[in-house]
Amino acid sequence: MMYKRTLFFLLAIFGLYSLQSCKKFLDVSPSSTSINPTTIKDFQEMLNSDSLSLCHFFLLDIMSDDLTFSDAQVTAPSNFYQRSYLWQSLIWNPSDADVMYNSTYTRILQMNVILDRVNAAPADQFNTPENKSVVISQALINRAWYYLQLVNAYGPAYDPATATTDNGVPLVLSAGTNTLPARASVAQVYSQIIADLKAAISNPYLGSKGSDVIHPGKSAGYALLSRAYLYQGDYVAASNYADSTLATQSALQNYNATTYLNPSQLPDLVSNPEILLGRASFDLAFYSFYVNTIMPSATLTSTLTTSDLRYTKKFFSPSRFSPATYRLALGLGMFFDHSVGVPEVMLIKAECLARSGSFAAAGTLLARLRANRLPTSIVDNRTYTAANTLGYVLDERRRELFYHGGLRLFDLKRLNKDAALKQDIRRLNNAGVPIATLSAGSPRYLVPFSPTVLAANPNIIQNPR
Repeated sequence: MMYKRTLFFLLAIFGLYSLQSCKKFLDVSPSSTSINPTTIKDFQEMLNSDSLSLCHFFLLDIMSDDLTFSDAQVTAPSNFYQRSYLWQSLIWNPSDADVMYNSTYTRILQMNVILDRVNAAPADQFNTPENKSVVISQALINRAWYYLQLVNAYGPAYDPATATTDNGVPLVLSAGTNTLPARASVAQVYSQIIADLKAAISNPYLGSKGSDVIHPGKSAGYALLSRAYLYQGDYVAASNYADSTLATQSALQNYNATTYLNPSQLPDLVSNPEILLGRASFDLAFYSFYVNTIMPSATLTSTLTTSDLRYTKKFFSPSRFSPATYRLALGLGMFFDHSVGVPEVMLIKAECLARSGSFAAAGTLLARLRANRLPTSIVDNRTYTAANTLGYVLDERRRELFYHGGLRLFDLKRLNKDAALKQDIRRLNNAGVPIATLSAGSPRYLVPFSPTVLAANPNIIQNPR
């Protein structure tokens, strides 16, 4: 009975939120307020909600080496952002809600409702084989994206030697379960992600692109398979699915163009030709704590360089009186684009090529991306060799994917498995003195479960600190 009441409550919130948030710019029908969706049209309306594209993964970027806090922010009254930034033993206070965890499982619940009920949908004009199968595929792709985020946030990087015993996250595949699931292994979660994505892309009715940025097509499924296999270290499969993605969608947005628009809200993603699946975050809590945006770390700045348009478009330049700060703030919050896009897929392909010894081919992909990211006055005349190509690719991933909902943190975790690439990261104060260190392979790379999550499900084993 408790689970049913929770399901009722979550679906009610979902219906009300969707009704308020669904935007006309997407050219879709607003979501129904029904808390008991049963028809294909109901399920389509659930998938039409832009709430599926609004997520809460900024905490993962706080934990990475791509930003820095000022001394004033470090010494401000304690909060979970500050404690995460310093990788402290205690992140959550007893009453803190982990919005990232809660909101993600709410989205997964919504997809499970669709997948549980779609085969029992009544016959009507909307219940055609095409509509039904597309609903299933899009629900599977959405669920897979959220689980790929979760397993990399709360679980260790995939390691073939330990993945079957490493703790991942609870794997909930039905909205009707009354159990309190323990953590599935990392291998089990990845297996489900890959199975969902393969089932979705096998659908002959699913188009290569969705009708808009919130509706995934096959290209989004291919891209997520490429990401999942990259994280598993299966570079052949990652490369093949990257090829499938780029065969369906490969356009890039040129940052030199006068029409380039820094995204500051979800509608801004609509005109971006790179987007395969729109995902965005608008973080309010950090701004309310600090009444300020974030600052790039010294290592991100040196990797980007201040001439790169990804720097000049995303950050206010430092002045005599103020440091560089993140530009994309509206009102009382900061906007982050976490979308699955063409540039990431190009970089996955380039990494696979570099690891297989195809250095010139990897360089060709990097050169194409950089031509759309650097001022036209800069001539990119690199020579790609065995000694430098993988390093160039990994640096380019950092330039392209900072503040991208944890992708930099996930890279740090997987690269720490390689003795030649692992690194410790440090926090420095304004005087350059280290105030915290995160050692390569430390369990503090994993997000701990909040006391409220553990209280709701005592079968979850806490991450070590």
